[in-house]
Amino acid sequence: MQSKILRIILVSFICFPLAGEESSSNLCAEGYIEEGEYCVKNLYKPADRRKGLMYVDYLPPNHIVKFHFQNLSTKCFWMRNTSIPLDIKFIGSNSEIIEKGIPFSEKSICHRAKLVVEANRGELIGNRQYGKRY
Repeated sequence: MQSKILRIILVSFICFPLAGEESSSNLCAEGYIEEGEYCVKNLYKPADRRKGLMYVDYLPPNHIVKFHFQNLSTKCFWMRNTSIPLDIKFIGSNSEIIEKGIPFSEKSICHRAKLVVEANRGELIGNRQYGKRY
């Protein structure tokens, strides 16, 4: 009987992590890869960039989408078919600016950038201000 109890306890420790113990890696949703503290979906193709997060109802915490472009130029984003409140970060050659993406808004948000990053509202802003160039 004692041997059976010991086996159950041993299996429990092997199969279930200790309470409060954090995993060293994120559990990334399908299509996302782990990059540092975030799970990232990289979009390079125009068709993928056009779709972005449209029609997506939920973005897990610490998941971001990176829109990669060949050249630094004015990029415009809107939220017409996006129901998630987002932070949208426009990254240029030596500056960046973060804007609020308002769900279902048809207002274009435009800035010069070579890389644009979208994440859940509040995940990119840190101690910065929306609309201010850094």
